[in-house]
Amino acid sequence: MADVTTWGFIGLGHQGTPMAERMIGAGLRPWLWARRAEVLDRYATPDAVTAASPAALGAACDVIGLCLYDADATDHVLFGPDGLMTDIRPGTVLAVHATIGPAAVRRLADRVAERGVHLVDAPVSGGDTAAEGALLVMTGGDADPVARCAPMFATYAGRVVHLGAVGTAQTAKLVNNALMTAITGLVFDAFALGEALGLDPDGLGEVLANGSAANRSVDVHRAIGADAFSVAAWPTLHKDVALAGELGVPTDRLLDVASSTIDEMHRRRTAP
Repeated sequence: MADVTTWGFIGLGHQGTPMAERMIGAGLRPWLWARRAEVLDRYATPDAVTAASPAALGAACDVIGLCLYDADATDHVLFGPDGLMTDIRPGTVLAVHATIGPAAVRRLADRVAERGVHLVDAPVSGGDTAAEGALLVMTGGDADPVARCAPMFATYAGRVVHLGAVGTAQTAKLVNNALMTAITGLVFDAFALGEALGLDPDGLGEVLANGSAANRSVDVHRAIGADAFSVAAWPTLHKDVALAGELGVPTDRLLDVASSTIDEMHRRRTAP
């Protein structure tokens, strides 16, 4: 039997744009909404439907992906003027891709449940791999709503990992980003140490990228350097490491190193 689900997607930023385009390429014909008309104008084709407002999109769609920056932006799109929840139908599934923390996503789940709407906790990792359909999607929530999202996730995910109840995926994403941030700081230090010891940075980069210390942060450092990465990544990582610090666990080495890296990134991005 053909899938008759009507799909929606809101959040056509750096991360969300390739995700929505993967949905279009897979033939899901999603309804799309963005704050700026010039963004929506790119999708005025028979392969997608541009909604006049979040409310119009919510009234039309069965499964909706939300890839917004943070909790405030997500809350505004859902409950603000002409928001998604205005005319939404009971049984609709919302997949929250933003990293907003476990407490925030559980509060959202409780609020939308009052209208008979299901929420799937679904942060993503992998950045630009969305364009190749290779994102990691972490999921938290009941089995049926998660399963209903599967055709959408399949268009942009290379792997989907179910963690448990709503909030567990957010927790896993924060642990992941804290570790990635800490590793990034150690990579900064490794290249600085090599320079102090007189090593050629290109040669050291070859060693670190291909030896037992190989990791993606080394590849990023070699491609754009510490300063450019700090400018690009600090806003998101600063937000996520702060959320990780609110998880209620004793301060440990991981969060100490991640926080130290955030401070170093801020120094680099604001240096004259």
